[in-house]
Amino acid sequence: MSASLNPGSWLAALRRIGDSLFALARNRFELFTVEWQEEKLRLLNLLFWLGLAAVIGAAGVFVALFTLAFWLWQVTGYAGPVGLAVVALVIAGAMLWNLRARIRTGPQPFAQTVAEFRKDAACWQGKN
Repeated sequence: MSASLNPGSWLAALRRIGDSLFALARNRFELFTVEWQEEKLRLLNLLFWLGLAAVIGAAGVFVALFTLAFWLWQVTGYAGPVGLAVVALVIAGAMLWNLRARIRTGPQPFAQTVAEFRKDAACWQGKN
């Protein structure tokens, strides 16, 4: 019997293909878990800055309202507290604008995993 018709060689080839597919799937899953961790850290970072911007913005609103109430009560202008409120609101606005830009220009989630799957598909289709 020739080696190409030997059932043992077919089984060995099928086993190697199965092992390769399993290794490929495991590799892709490991890449996915690494990217998942990166996305979690990125989300926590964004939430931290969003929370900080919200706190500073709330402080600015509070100072602005307190200043307005005090100003109306006194009927004189207090440039210091008004300026402080404006500065706090400007800082909060700048932080929110920065967060918006980071979200828009940040990396696409799981981009490396998708790229690897595309490479795999091209390889399987013989486009490599």
